[in-house]
Amino acid sequence: MRKHNKYAVIGLKALQRAAAKVAEDARKNNYKIPIWINGRIEYEMPAINTEPASAPDAKSRGV
Repeated sequence: MRKHNKYAVIGLKALQRAAAKVAEDARKNNYKIPIWINGRIEYEMPAINTEPASAPDAKSRGV
């Protein structure tokens, strides 16, 4: 089971990097990002995120 959790974390990090890249490109080019909210598509402009990124299980590891 531990091996599957490792791959899930790797996949999650890859998705986070991809989402960050898309948001960065949208900010640079003034694009809106479509997001599914409450059964319909909403468009929003990405804001600059100033919070540091951490692992999803950082609290359980004591980091």
